Amino acid sequence: MNITNALRIFRQLRQHFENPYLIALLRLGLVKLEYFPYTLHKGKNSYVMLARPATTALADLFVLREVLVEETYREVLPLLPQKGLRVVDIGANLGSFTIWLSQAAKVEEAFCFEPEPGSFQLLGFNLARNGCGFAHALDMAVGGQSRTASISLKQDSPGGTNIYSPSPGGERPRGSAIRVVALSEWLGQTPGTFDLLKMDCEGSEWEIVRQTSRSDLARFRAVIAEVHADPEEGQPVEQFGALLEAVGFRTVRWDRKAFSLYIGARDSRAAGS
Repeated sequence: MNITNALRIFRQLRQHFENPYLIALLRLGLVKLEYFPYTLHKGKNSYVMLARPATTALADLFVLREVLVEETYREVLPLLPQKGLRVVDIGANLGSFTIWLSQAAKVEEAFCFEPEPGSFQLLGFNLARNGCGFAHALDMAVGGQSRTASISLKQDSPGGTNIYSPSPGGERPRGSAIRVVALSEWLGQTPGTFDLLKMDCEGSEWEIVRQTSRSDLARFRAVIAEVHADPEEGQPVEQFGALLEAVGFRTVRWDRKAFSLYIGARDSRAAGS
């Protein structure tokens, strides 16, 4: 990390987080705690998020800054109606997105999928602590087809676990066996329409879109996804926008590179209708 970025992060800590100096010591590994309750503020919004401060899991603090302080997902808000929202959050991690959305808009019901065991425990705690009684925490991954998969647990980035083998030789990864449910199967058991499909699922977004019917995807008003490399067919990341457009979404934002955002809206369901 260069000095400019380090100073920017510390300014964020001082401006938005309580106990910024303790957080800095935790980040440097000079104070060691397995869990730490981060209390932070952005504008009129306040959050308490239990996370893992160990230097081997700095990704937790990164996610809190990205979602709650930098508000990376704010551009989706104009696409959502002014009513109680129904949301599907795939790759919920610590619960940051659903918790942020609940303070930025009115959420009536949210389904939060998180397969990594440690993150799932924190997800349930954080949803309850931040007043998200409307949210259902589901300890499973979502894909294009239902199956059991093994995930490699990444100590340095627990939110970065995925359901694909990292080995180019096709070796089965060591880790936890988790349930993967097809989005189409889950939708078949869950009635109604939804205002938003959020995906941050380390590559699974490709198979979800490919293998979910157009009619099922039409149940969503808008979609927002952090896009990763295509783990199965190796399509260029730039093609993700076309994949969503082919099933009826209008591209609102697409950065056309890995780890960037795609935002799409249904053409036939204009925002605010």
